[in-house]
Amino acid sequence: MIKYIQLFARIFGMNFESVKQYIKKAGLPNFRIAQVQEAIFKKGISSWDEATSLPAQLREELKKDFPLLSFEVTDITCSKHDKVAKALLTLKDGFRIETVLLKPQDSWSVCVSSQVGCALRCSFCSTGKMGFKRDLTEEEITDQVLMWYQYVRREKLGERISSVVFMGMGEPLLNYLNVVKAAKDLSKPDYLNIGARHISISTSGIADKLHKLAVDLPQANLAVSLHNADNAERSQLMPVNRRYDLDDLKKALEEYIAMTGRQVFLEYSVIENVNSRPEHIRKLADWIYSIKDNYLLHVNLIACNLGRGEKTDERVVKDFAAGLKAMGIGVTIRKSMGNDILAACGQLASQKK
Repeated sequence: MIKYIQLFARIFGMNFESVKQYIKKAGLPNFRIAQVQEAIFKKGISSWDEATSLPAQLREELKKDFPLLSFEVTDITCSKHDKVAKALLTLKDGFRIETVLLKPQDSWSVCVSSQVGCALRCSFCSTGKMGFKRDLTEEEITDQVLMWYQYVRREKLGERISSVVFMGMGEPLLNYLNVVKAAKDLSKPDYLNIGARHISISTSGIADKLHKLAVDLPQANLAVSLHNADNAERSQLMPVNRRYDLDDLKKALEEYIAMTGRQVFLEYSVIENVNSRPEHIRKLADWIYSIKDNYLLHVNLIACNLGRGEKTDERVVKDFAAGLKAMGIGVTIRKSMGNDILAACGQLASQKK
């Protein structure tokens, strides 16, 4: 049994449950489990050598058979303009993903990826240009947060990680089971203890998964990438609209809101002369008003990132926001962060070695 656990760990990386089983099967006292737990999830150790409460021999065994992360950290790049860092991670099979640490306000947040690449091919998203490679495992998702927790502790940045957003590479609701498991793990008090209301799931509009999401993660935040309220134009920007159009999305959101009573965020990347004109404001407002309990819908605008250092003019975004406010729609302009290191919305991309 111990050999099987060791083999599992070598393939998939450190799994806390497998470490617990290893300690139990080895006949070690149960308090060793609590010491491991504290070292990983409280102290944020980056190496088993730092777990000094454990005997040296046990540290050596754990170092050999239970790597702390299920991937290698290949590179970390920090923005010169914002409190943003981006990590390039190499998975066990050689595929690579990116994940982001950012501090938009007073605390650290992690933007996690849920897939290698993405099958949805939104026209403005770099990840979509990679195509879809595979889903990430539950552990590969949660380890992104653990890795950044280690980084924050190691660099003495002071604050804990207080929120997680599933807005990185991939469509979270197309890797549904692993995303839900990861979100639940992250919120466990004996793990990283990130409250469910501080976890946000973003979707491009996989309408038939929203009912299940309302059941499985009713306290998590939901963000829907909308970007256009005209079916034909949205289908050009986001081919997923051909499968789940605005009518499908409307019905799914009405049900989701009725089930959870939670506010839903509509993400809208403003692209000048593409989805920024007065008729786009009007159509967006009309679509929102057509939804039951629409007072629970809030629009988040962001200047679309067009490349390194380039994005839609802020004036265009402000004009769009003013138009929505004039029609009684709740709206916030989100600050785009990490553009200089290609860590902003829609910029994450990586390839296999």
